[in-house]
Amino acid sequence: MALKLAGRTALITGASGEIGRATAIEFASEGVAAMVLHYNKSRQRAVEIARETEKLGCETSVLKADLSNPNQAKSLVNKTCAKLGGIDILVCMAGHPFSRRDWFAKFEDTTPEQFTGPITIDLLGNAYVAQGAIPSMKRRHGGNIVFVGSTPAITGDVVGISYLIAKAGLLALTRSLAQYLGPFNIRANALALGSIDTKATLGHLDARQRKALRNESSLRRFGKPREVARSIVFLSSDDSAFMTGQTMVVDGGYAMR
Repeated sequence: MALKLAGRTALITGASGEIGRATAIEFASEGVAAMVLHYNKSRQRAVEIARETEKLGCETSVLKADLSNPNQAKSLVNKTCAKLGGIDILVCMAGHPFSRRDWFAKFEDTTPEQFTGPITIDLLGNAYVAQGAIPSMKRRHGGNIVFVGSTPAITGDVVGISYLIAKAGLLALTRSLAQYLGPFNIRANALALGSIDTKATLGHLDARQRKALRNESSLRRFGKPREVARSIVFLSSDDSAFMTGQTMVVDGGYAMR
């Protein structure tokens, strides 16, 4: 069976999390020749993931950057291009750290800092990286950009509003870049994720809260990181060659409520 991503290069932002790990492993398993895993604070975790993908035959490097800083975001892309010779696939999943206090803040009590935190990383940080990667993709006359968003950014919610504003902006960015970059054979798509079984998503919940959240989806279960990763492989491969500007909902039926 032919590998879906044979010989390609990739940069994954926010790669030290559980979905980042799953994506890196699926990329290596599908033939990505070389990739860079971005992290900000979790260097040891990123290194461990790189060791796993190296065993699968993918030349893997880890690079640190604070994506809230445009200069660091640009430097990340420049260093990645120097290591890889260019970028074929960019997966943007870097996000602002979860804060229970921020998530459950009433809208009218949300502070400017609580608004700008997610916007600075989830939206602007990933936009800076995409901005830096586009020249490399244009030179190659092709590429794939995948942004990782959230289903509640489509449906709305009464909590996490500052986070959802940032994720909704990411979906708008996806559509805009798809129109702009289409003539260069560069595609931009996004995922809208429901509740995925990771510590970042579920680690702050007790058993009762987990059960209630699990039952919100039609499938009555949480998604798995590998299921998200396989969706990213699809959007990064020729299997989705005629798709761009789309938001693929991976939420077990949550949005149908």
